[in-house]
Amino acid sequence: MRKKHVWLRAGLAAMMLTGAGLWSTAPLPWSPGHALAAQQQTVLHIGDIQGASHQSPYAGKKVRDVRGVVTFRQSESVFFIQDSGDGRDETSDGIMVYAPNTSAGVGDLVSVDGEVTEYYGPGYRNKEETDLTVTEIRASKVRQLGKGELPAPVVLDQDRKIPRKVIDSDGMTVFNPDHDALDFWESLEGMRVTVRQPKILGPQRYGEIFVVPASHEGPFNHSGGLSITADDMHPEHICLALQDANAKSFVTKAGDRLDGEVTGVVSYGFGIYKVLTRMNQLPALVDGGLKPEATTIVPDPEKLLVASYNIENFSANPSRTSDSKVRRLAQSIANDLKLPDIITVLELQDNDGPVDSGNTDASKSAARLIDAIREVSGTRYECVNINPNDNEDGGQPGANIRVAYFYRPDRVQLKPGTAGTANAANGWKNGQLTLNPGRVDPKNPLFDHTRKSLAAAFTFRGKDIMMIANHLNSKIGDDSLYGKHQPVVLRSEKKRLQLAADIRKFVDEGLAQNPRMNLLLTGDFNDFEFSPVIRTLEGNNMTSVIHGYDPGDCYAYFYQGNDQILDNILVSDALKGHYQFDIVHVNSSFMEEHGRVSDHDPLLIQLELQ
Repeated sequence: MRKKHVWLRAGLAAMMLTGAGLWSTAPLPWSPGHALAAQQQTVLHIGDIQGASHQSPYAGKKVRDVRGVVTFRQSESVFFIQDSGDGRDETSDGIMVYAPNTSAGVGDLVSVDGEVTEYYGPGYRNKEETDLTVTEIRASKVRQLGKGELPAPVVLDQDRKIPRKVIDSDGMTVFNPDHDALDFWESLEGMRVTVRQPKILGPQRYGEIFVVPASHEGPFNHSGGLSITADDMHPEHICLALQDANAKSFVTKAGDRLDGEVTGVVSYGFGIYKVLTRMNQLPALVDGGLKPEATTIVPDPEKLLVASYNIENFSANPSRTSDSKVRRLAQSIANDLKLPDIITVLELQDNDGPVDSGNTDASKSAARLIDAIREVSGTRYECVNINPNDNEDGGQPGANIRVAYFYRPDRVQLKPGTAGTANAANGWKNGQLTLNPGRVDPKNPLFDHTRKSLAAAFTFRGKDIMMIANHLNSKIGDDSLYGKHQPVVLRSEKKRLQLAADIRKFVDEGLAQNPRMNLLLTGDFNDFEFSPVIRTLEGNNMTSVIHGYDPGDCYAYFYQGNDQILDNILVSDALKGHYQFDIVHVNSSFMEEHGRVSDHDPLLIQLELQ
C-alpha cells in the first residue's frame, strides 16, 4: 500500500477567508451563474468523483471547491489535479480538468468548480462506440490557492502490481483492480505514476513508447520484447505517451532502456491507457545493442529457398516509396535473406501508388525493386503478377495493392500454362493448376475489397512446387483490448474465417488429386498462429511452420507493445520434416533510423522438395 500525504484543509480555508494567495479566473463561457450555485455539490475527495468504477457517480452533476495540486499540463485547455487521497486504492485520486484560459501550472494548488463529464479522448471516428471515457471536470471557475506539494507517484509493479494476463474477467460487471488490468488502470486514471528503469519493448511510433519496469519477470523474446500467446496479451506493458511536438523524432528500438525513473499521469486514448509524460523528463536512453539480423539458414543449392515478405505499400512512385527504402530493401533481400529462389511479395502497388489514376499495372513498381536487387547483387528476378480490377482489392485508394511472386529464373522456372486475368478463377486438373498464375475464387463476394489469393506453379531441379500467396482482410473493426466491450468482439475475424474456408476448399481439391503435392501457403494472414483462421487453413493436411518454432524468435510484427505473428507459412504433408524455417528480424523491432523498410519482418523457409 502506498503512503498518502495528508494536507490541512483548515489552513487553506483560512487563506480563502483572508484572501491570501487567492487568484481566480474570469467566469468561463459556460459559468453556471449565481442561480445555479446552490445545485453544486461539495466533495471531500477526488476519489468520490472518480468512484470505484469506469463511470463517475457524479457524471452530469455540478461540483464545487474540488481541490488538488496541478500535476500535469497536457495543453492550454487541459490539466490534471490530484489530492491527498481517500485511502482507497480502487478510487483514483486524480482527475482531468478542462479549463481554457486558466494559467495554473504544475505545482499550483487549485480549487475547481464545474460539471463532471465522461469525456471521449483522442480516438478513431467510431470511438464513442468502442472506447472507454476519461472522467473530467468541465470547469466554470478555477481558483489558484498558492503552491502545493506534488503527491508521491504510485511506483508501478512496486507500490501496486499490474495484473498479469487478465484484462477483464467479468464483462466489466465487477470492479476489481487487483485482478483485472482494465480496472487497475482505471483506478489510477489521472494519477501520477512512476516506471523505474523502463525496458523498451519496441520502436517509438506516434510519439509513444511501450515499456515495462526493469523488475518485470519476463519471459522476454530474443529482441527484448514480449510475444503474445493464446492466453497472454501482456496487459502489464505501459504506454509512455510523449506530449511534445517533436515526440515522433525520439529514436528507440526493442532492447533499449531508460536509465532512471519516468513519471507521468495516467490517461486514455485510441483504445488504450497511457502514461502522459514529456521528453525533457525522460532519463538518458541506453542503447541495448540490438541490430537487424541476417538469416541463420545457410543456402543449399540443392534445396529451394522461399521468402514471404510484406514490403508495405511499395510502388514506383518516388514520392510515396523513397529511393532509400528501395536500396535498403534490395540490400536486405540480397544480404539478410540470401537471395531467395522465390519471394512472395505482399503490398505491391500499381505504378503510381495511391494516385487514383485508374491504371492498375504494376510492372514499373516490380521493376524498380528487381533492378535494385540486381544492382546490389547481380542476381536477376522476374515477377509473376495479375493486375487487379481498379479499386477492388482494398488497401490505399487508387494504389491497387496485390500479392505477387518474384523468382530467380537461373534457379526456378514458372511452369508453362495460361495466365489468368483479374476475374478468372483458378482450378485443378490432374493435380495441376488450370491457370498459371491464377487467382483463387476472385469473383466470390468474400474477396470484395480484399487482396485475392494468387496460385502459381514452379519447377525446381525437376520437381514441382505449388504456391498460394495470401493477404487476408485486416483487423480493422475489432474491439480494442481495452475498450468498452468486454469480452472483446473480433468483428473482422468472421470474414477471415470465411476466406480461410474458401482457400481451404481450393487446397483440398488440389490435394485430393495429388495427396503428395509440394504445396505452400504463404503471406500475411492478419491473424495469430494460434487463431481459428490458421487452424482452418491447416485442416488435416497442412501445417503451420510456426508450430514448434523457437518461442523466443516467434514474432514478425509489433503493435501496441506486443510482438506477434501475422505472417505465416503452411506446408503440405509431403513437406513436413523437410524444411528449415527462420523469421529474419530486420524491421518490426526497429525504426527507419535503424534501417527499417516495412512494418513486417520477412519469413524464410528452405525446402527439400519431395
